[in-house]
Formats: sequence, structure tokens, C-alpha cells
Amino acid sequence: MLLFHPSLATKKVTVALPEGEVLGVDVSTIQEVELNDTKVTGTSKYVQSFPQFAKEAKGNFLALKCEEATKGDTVEWELSEAKTKGKGNLDSDGILVVQLTSNTQTVTFKNGETSKKMDLTGVTLSPAE
Repeated sequence: MLLFHPSLATKKVTVALPEGEVLGVDVSTIQEVELNDTKVTGTSKYVQSFPQFAKEAKGNFLALKCEEATKGDTVEWELSEAKTKGKGNLDSDGILVVQLTSNTQTVTFKNGETSKKMDLTGVTLSPAE
């Protein structure tokens, strides 16, 4: 007798750009970017004050959304090459806001054994005015 053991479904990692507000500010005030599968291009605007992110925060920020976190999956994120590297789990809104220190950074989302690395080399960091 043959027994069929279905393989575990491969979890997905779907990254998109959030719309509307993130952390209480309109996403268009922090970025004008486009997403092409694993590469982000466009401009991260310099923000003079972003206390919703952190007390006295200012600089360049990027917001991305991972759809699987909104569906209840545990999705981990990691920001590389940052002045202060970051990692953690996404909340159920699936939105990650990170402060950028250069466009050589990457953001990796991991859902189980599946991951997606986002290349930020196409992001221009606007200078402070």
C-alpha cells in the first residue's frame, strides 16, 4: 500500500508598498518609490521630525508592507548595513518602517523557510533642506 504524504506548502513572501498612512503620517510625505519584485527605486524624502517613529527621529525613511503578516503568518524582517541594524517580527498590519542611512542597505522578509531580500540601491536619499 502506498501512502501519500503531501509536502508542506511553501510559504510566500509578498512585499508591496503601503498606501494611506503609516505611523500617523501620509506615506507620500516620507517616500516616492516604486517596487519591482525585489528592487526598490525612487526617493526617500528627508523628514525633519518623525516622532511617531521614535522620539526626535529625523532623516530618511522607507515603508514596505508584507502581505503574509496581514494574514496571520509570522514574518520576520531584518535591515542590513544600518548604523543600527534592526530585526524583529512584523505586526499584523504587515507594515515595516525603517530609517535609512544609505542606499546600500537591504531589507529581508522571512516567512518560515522562505525569504525575500529587497535591494535598496535604487533609492535616492534626499538631503536635509
